[in-house]
Amino acid sequence: MGLSPAILDYGGERMLEGLTAENIVYLAAVAAVQFAKGQSAECIELLAAFFTIIGDNLALLALSAPSDSDE
Repeated sequence: MGLSPAILDYGGERMLEGLTAENIVYLAAVAAVQFAKGQSAECIELLAAFFTIIGDNLALLALSAPSDSDE
C-alpha cells in the first residue's frame, strides 16, 4: 500500500496534490522563515509549540482514520 501524492483530501479537493516529499519539506521551511520574520524569540517558541501540537493531533487522527482497505 503506497502513499498517494495527495497528502490531504479536504471537502473533495486534494491539497498538496503531486508535491514530492522534498517539495513539502521546502514549503515547510519557507513557511517557518516567513512566520518567524520580525517575531521575538518567545513568539517563535510559541509558534513552534503550537504547530507541534497541530502535528501531534494530525498524527493521532491519522491513526484513527479508516484505511483504504477498511472500505
